[in-house]
Amino acid sequence: MLGLIFLIVAVVLAMTARVPEKTPGSAKWSPDGPPNKTGQKIIPDVIAKDAPVVIAFRGDLAIGGNREQDGSMIPFVIGDILKLEADVTNAVEYRWSVNGQVIKEKDQEWSKRQDRELELKQAGELRFSLQVRGADIAQLSQPKEALVKTVAVNIESFNASLLQEDDRCLTGEDYTVEVTMTEPISADLDFYCFRYWVNDEIVKHPDDDEEWTTESDFTYTFPAPGQYSFKVEVRRATEKEAEASSTLAEVIVVADSVLLTFDSSPEKHAPLGTKVDMDAFPESLFGKPEARFGVKKLTEADFKWLAEKDGTIWGDSQREWLPTEPGNYILRAEVRESDKDKTDDYRELLFTITDTDF
Repeated sequence: MLGLIFLIVAVVLAMTARVPEKTPGSAKWSPDGPPNKTGQKIIPDVIAKDAPVVIAFRGDLAIGGNREQDGSMIPFVIGDILKLEADVTNAVEYRWSVNGQVIKEKDQEWSKRQDRELELKQAGELRFSLQVRGADIAQLSQPKEALVKTVAVNIESFNASLLQEDDRCLTGEDYTVEVTMTEPISADLDFYCFRYWVNDEIVKHPDDDEEWTTESDFTYTFPAPGQYSFKVEVRRATEKEAEASSTLAEVIVVADSVLLTFDSSPEKHAPLGTKVDMDAFPESLFGKPEARFGVKKLTEADFKWLAEKDGTIWGDSQREWLPTEPGNYILRAEVRESDKDKTDDYRELLFTITDTDF
């Protein structure tokens, strides 16, 4: 009997226990939610059906940069004009801000215009925020934020002109490099200034004889044989110091005669007993180049120079090689002017000779 009384009391207490009601925009205790610091369980906020909400950003803020056709991303730069857009619900008025500063619309913080346009005037991390409110101005959404990283200037590429030959040039030849910049919508023709370096020395632009120029291409005449490196620095016309730089990937070899190409047939590998044809394409300042060809195993110190049919080492720009041993080899072609004793330029290939065909 006593046990039955205890059971009835427990059921009555359970039925009369008070559970906090769910109210829009507040966290509540829930028997099914995760526990809080006091051991109670919390369920997520409940949002009224008619409450204003910022769902997601679109366009520039969602992408975070300028997407190229190949899928690559180019960062926003100073001078770009960003369009601020978002998907919202139950919103009547909008307030945008960046780094805590409200972006006003006709001098008003709140506006019925949903989007905004902003010209970027600083580089770094920009934190954009959007808050909306409904017909009742007391109905405010939670602010939604997006972080966008911007740069002052962006060099997309720094390359040799398409008219240039690979990475070799003759003494006295002209060589042209070109800069491609990310051009903001607000940029004019003189928005960027460029300064060019050759072998770590500043060279004035030939068009205006100035260190800093608005010309995005630069032509240099090689004065002597050697190796040449190119670099460009860029700044906005409003600035005094360089804001970005880029170095040409190739070091340019300059000589009185150069090897533009060096190939073998077959390429890269062949079974023992196969004849290997080597072919070089020399170019000469005075039109009298001669070539020689050598082979050596990777483990050997010196090249064995292949003779022509008349026994001479220097001569035509083609040679045949019949390997006698398997192994990994280096094939080498050299070029010089016919009246010189010193090699002007060379190229090398890795080649493997195997015991059997594969």
